[in-house]
Amino acid sequence: MTTPLFADEPSPPPERPHRVLIVGAGPIGQTLDRALTHAGYKVRSWSRSHGPLWAEGVTPSAAEIVILAVRDDAITQAAEYIIKHGGADAGSVLLHCAGGRPPSQLLGALRPHVKGIGLLHPLRSFVHQGARADADAAGPRSEHELLGTVMAIVGDTAGIAAGKELCEALSGVPLLLAEDRLPLYHAAAVLAAGHVATLLDIAIHLLSRAGLPRADGQRALVELTASVLRNIEQVGLPQALTGPVARGDAHTVKDHLDALNQLSCQVGDVYRVVAESSLDVAYRKGAADDAALAAVGNVLTAAIPRR
Repeated sequence: MTTPLFADEPSPPPERPHRVLIVGAGPIGQTLDRALTHAGYKVRSWSRSHGPLWAEGVTPSAAEIVILAVRDDAITQAAEYIIKHGGADAGSVLLHCAGGRPPSQLLGALRPHVKGIGLLHPLRSFVHQGARADADAAGPRSEHELLGTVMAIVGDTAGIAAGKELCEALSGVPLLLAEDRLPLYHAAAVLAAGHVATLLDIAIHLLSRAGLPRADGQRALVELTASVLRNIEQVGLPQALTGPVARGDAHTVKDHLDALNQLSCQVGDVYRVVAESSLDVAYRKGAADDAALAAVGNVLTAAIPRR
């Protein structure tokens, strides 16, 4: 490898021996394509929208690692197609990216045809960013932008080895899991990602009912949520918990529930259920006395619907 002329000139990435085929043109596939290419892999991306896997007259050449970055319900079919058309063979490892689905469930029937099967799931949120051609997916622009990202890895011996290789190349943090732990792992991810987005949507709606334009409410609550995440990073939990439950302010909690239940019983139920978990965190934090926290608990219990 050539030595950089200047000390601050970045070294080129090492050439990786394994070829990678990424199946799927969605945000995860695009992100992994960019990141693995920056990390020195020979990467080819393909999806059904691109047409046949091989152009007419091209001799098929199987990749050592195939990443199936497609919808959960399309993974098995996509893998079958890739094997049938020569994109994977007995020397290939199949990895899928569906964080809640065991590799044996989706790829087990194909195991006799390949070297190994597994799962590689970056613990990140990936979304389409609209119609702009230069911003189809939110994701890294170099391998360093996945630095420190936890990546769940599950599989057989070859699958785990391939997952660990890619994780290390992307400067990630490997999390080796048994298949029966995947539901808990993925539920935690959904609580911290998808459900947070839903809670914010509810909160934005409440601000709009209070008179704040939706765009302004979104901007305000995104910044509020970012400050909570900074607090958690700086002081951890339970110390980062704030608000009326943490203070043992039963009066305010009751006012919230009364107002929300007048607007929507469903929203009131969401607030109550989350507040019950917040109360457990508040007891661990210990900033309010037990009597005040018990009063909050009584308010929450009284708000349970009698159905």
